[in-house]
Amino acid sequence: MPKIVMPHWSATRFMLFEQCPAEFRSRYVDGVALEPTEALCFGKAVHMGLEEQFNGGDGERAFRAAWKAEAASLGRVVHPSLTGMGLTMLDKVRDLNITGIPERGFSVDTNLELGAPIVGAMDLFNPDENVVYDFKTTRGQWSAERAQTEVWQPLLYTWAAWDETGYVPDFEYIVLNRVTGTIDRFRRQWTAEEWLAQMNAAWTRMCEISVAVAQDQLTCPATHGYCPECGARWGHEHVCDPPPSKRIKL
Repeated sequence: MPKIVMPHWSATRFMLFEQCPAEFRSRYVDGVALEPTEALCFGKAVHMGLEEQFNGGDGERAFRAAWKAEAASLGRVVHPSLTGMGLTMLDKVRDLNITGIPERGFSVDTNLELGAPIVGAMDLFNPDENVVYDFKTTRGQWSAERAQTEVWQPLLYTWAAWDETGYVPDFEYIVLNRVTGTIDRFRRQWTAEEWLAQMNAAWTRMCEISVAVAQDQLTCPATHGYCPECGARWGHEHVCDPPPSKRIKL
């Protein structure tokens, strides 16, 4: 049996494996494209607006253009209120008065141990204050408890910053609810010792995942992980978005 080789690892890849190894195989081995959803398309458009805004450009214009294109790619109607909701989100993030480098790319050399590097992009990194920010557009429920138990993005992003600067940064989720329009901030709370313990546990799991993928141990388990969008237990028929029959044309 030929060995499966990954070109790189990422928080998204580790999360998908934990969600379901069979889904990991479908997307990253068989190359089946992820079907676009309203949640993914809207989140992508908001992130593009935020990136432009943090770069000092016209974030609203960037969001409108991106959302128009993303909504069209769905091939079905979306709720018109999402345009106004996206603009409101940009305003609320602007009012936070946070600064940094948007879409700060990184690469951690794990070729020897995992067979490929870990790559990613921090939504916003403030090197002066040593804070990594991650923006979430969601219709699900977030809480400080959930923020404390998330694994891959908090650990991999802080590890990448530490690998580059020698200092472990703070990590903060900024959660934008596309249903209520509310914005919540959850900063990860951990001591240096707790961060190291969690990082070591994650590293052990990364090694296990890399071996499972290489050996094509990618069958569907009896139970699944959690949906990163809404936080509910994931299943193969899981859908976060409301039914299409309730949608209104954009």
